[in-house]
Amino acid sequence: MSTHHRHMSNLEDQYESLNIADEEEEGLLLDGENDDVSEIDDRWCLVGRFLTNRSIDFNAMQNKMAQLWQPGRGVYVKELEYNLYLFQFYHEVDIERVMEGSPWTFDRVPLIFERLKVGENPRSVVLNKLEFWVQIHNLTTGFISERVVRDLGNYVGMFLKSDPNNFIGVWRDYLRVRVKLDITRPLKRKKLSRGIMLSHFKYEDLPTFCLICGILGHSDRFCERLFDTPRDQIEKPYSLEMKAMPRWKNYAIGARWLRSGAMNKNGGTAFSNNPANNDSCQQGGESSHGGSQSRHNQLGFSITKNQGSSLSQPRKEIFNDGGVDGGAIPQARCIDQSKDY
Repeated sequence: MSTHHRHMSNLEDQYESLNIADEEEEGLLLDGENDDVSEIDDRWCLVGRFLTNRSIDFNAMQNKMAQLWQPGRGVYVKELEYNLYLFQFYHEVDIERVMEGSPWTFDRVPLIFERLKVGENPRSVVLNKLEFWVQIHNLTTGFISERVVRDLGNYVGMFLKSDPNNFIGVWRDYLRVRVKLDITRPLKRKKLSRGIMLSHFKYEDLPTFCLICGILGHSDRFCERLFDTPRDQIEKPYSLEMKAMPRWKNYAIGARWLRSGAMNKNGGTAFSNNPANNDSCQQGGESSHGGSQSRHNQLGFSITKNQGSSLSQPRKEIFNDGGVDGGAIPQARCIDQSKDY
């Protein structure tokens, strides 16, 4: 009995010596907090996340982004945590070119990024801004000036710069301004002045957005307003007309690799996509154009987007984006080489 009493006394003494407050003050060392981020040269670093709830294939992503950016001095990509990445460049030229080319996408999802300040913790950077070129259409006569363009840029988002070609030439259909948008706020559709339409806006390379609330990152099928508003009272004040059409088109970029017909076993052309070559096809001879140019224009199939990854010039294409209603919505995009949308 005395042995049991002594044992209980020892337990009581140990409990009294336990300081719970001190234990709570001791921090936990979690995976990822003791990594080598603090040792990285942060002079030329971006920290970013993708505007999606889907998981990201890290290996596919880093290879695709490197392919799109093509940094002359290379790039190192580190996954800090779920959907948070550090992109380290090795020269000011490379990081400036990437920042200027925004928005960038992977698997049709935009990358939201900020440049890391020297000594800044990349995990503490707020990522809710995207840069866009915005077109100002139907600007009222008498308001066409650099000052108005700047003011409208600050109305849409945060003004960064205006297109240097805005006021070159006699007439332009629209003016362009580059702005930084807060993705948590609805897109601006138009600007009124004393009840009179001053201008309306179109966004270049605009990703999926909601027709109900006007916020980027989700379609109207997943809008929060659906949960507190009867369906018959739902309004859609936004439209796909806010997506700017391509400024130019160049469908002949792949002509140097495409052939207009298939080669038969005898070395001639079996069939051709060019009716003018049908006569020579029937004769079993080559096209009258001859030479290497003819041989490069006689292949009977087209090259896919991913197969064209070695191109060094941008091109324009029309894609069926995920759409704001979840369906296939034709969307015009300016893509750089094999940029994955």
